[in-house]
Amino acid sequence: MASSPSPPIGPKLAPFTPSGDGVLTHALDLLALSPSDVLFDLGCGDARMLVHAAEQTGARGVGVEYNGDLVKRAQARIEESGVMDLVAVRHGDALEVDLTTATAMFLYLVPRGIQLLLPKLEEARRLHVRFVTYMFSIPGWIPTDERTYKGTKVYLYNSSASTRQ
Repeated sequence: MASSPSPPIGPKLAPFTPSGDGVLTHALDLLALSPSDVLFDLGCGDARMLVHAAEQTGARGVGVEYNGDLVKRAQARIEESGVMDLVAVRHGDALEVDLTTATAMFLYLVPRGIQLLLPKLEEARRLHVRFVTYMFSIPGWIPTDERTYKGTKVYLYNSSASTRQ
């Protein structure tokens, strides 16, 4: 008997569209993670960014995903990669997550999702979190650095990044 799909928790911030390896590489280069970092991925999908970061840098990762079926896929990826001691994924609402342990964040969300998270992002920025967004920028924030991958932008924001007036 097949299991029924787990109901979503919280609003949908973006459709599931996996990031390619090139995007992951650019994002990690911009974030400059180390084993002392804790990378959060809100809307982590199948956790490929978190697993890649753990494998490449030894950074710990925390993913939050509203879709229960994607959480199961993420957990399988984490186990297959052998990074269970570094990466955890929660089935939950990204708007409710506690970001106080985050030192870095990866976001691949649509503009509406970023807008919904903006109060949480502002709070995290005050805690000196570094951010990378793929494809869409954070409204009102000026990126510290940016890269282009196959015609699409990857943006870095440091806590000291200014905002537009």
